[in-house]
Amino acid sequence: MKFRLTYILIFALVVSCGQNNLDVVADFKSNKISQHIDSSDSDTINENWVKADSLFLSELKEIFKKDESNILKIFKIDENDKSTKLGFGYEQIESSIGKGYVSIFYNLILKEGQVISYEFTPQLPSNHSLTERYLKLYSGIFKIEHNTIHNRYYNIEEMEKPLRNINPNISFNENLKFLMTPYSGTRYGFSGGYAGSTFTNRAIFLEESKSITSEVCQTLMSSINPGTRLMAIEYYMKNKSDFKNSDLLNNWIDEVYSELPTIETLDGCSVMKRNSKELVSEYVKRKTNANNTYK
Repeated sequence: MKFRLTYILIFALVVSCGQNNLDVVADFKSNKISQHIDSSDSDTINENWVKADSLFLSELKEIFKKDESNILKIFKIDENDKSTKLGFGYEQIESSIGKGYVSIFYNLILKEGQVISYEFTPQLPSNHSLTERYLKLYSGIFKIEHNTIHNRYYNIEEMEKPLRNINPNISFNENLKFLMTPYSGTRYGFSGGYAGSTFTNRAIFLEESKSITSEVCQTLMSSINPGTRLMAIEYYMKNKSDFKNSDLLNNWIDEVYSELPTIETLDGCSVMKRNSKELVSEYVKRKTNANNTYK
């Protein structure tokens, strides 16, 4: 019987006066993130905000019809600004853009200055009397079914591929595929934030821990996602006796650390950069309880 793991992720980026917090339900096994739709009544309507959203979404829809990769122009993004290095030539840009009632949260993956994949997270207005109107505005951009509106992915299959194909015959379930991508979260650690929530990538790793073999671990170690790479290295360091090719793996680990000497993590609510090798060593030494929570 398949086990379905659902986490609540809260995005609280303030972008415009019309934006509110976004509650999202993440179903790792479906590789989708969806917002539940509530059609209850709310406040009066600002038609200027609706018009601004309508014009923006119409423009976005036209761009998608022509070329899904050509989105830097509409978002007016400078690929050299506010990007996060993922190592091995990959970069990530995370932000949002809002015009009226809603914002779209975007997670762009670039290589050599070109967008090669992305994740778009939609937002519905807190004024629930606008729900039906905004579902029509979003139609053709986001998939809407069963009272949920799904994230939009471009080229996610490429993000699921390892940097080096050392185990071409290995088969991953949807959780592990998503863990390979930067969309499962690129920080390394365990938890943080106001609620002390477990990182999404760590939650998936823990759920799949019983299915992680030496072959699976080596593939995860070659993920585009730096957080996943470091979790796999941590696993290897704790279970070296299960691996037969330590020399090759140690050389790869040195290359991983060289490509990305520092990694973003959380200390409580504080975002910080830590030395990748030192932070992994700390987690290798830390013990876990029966619930796989670090002591």
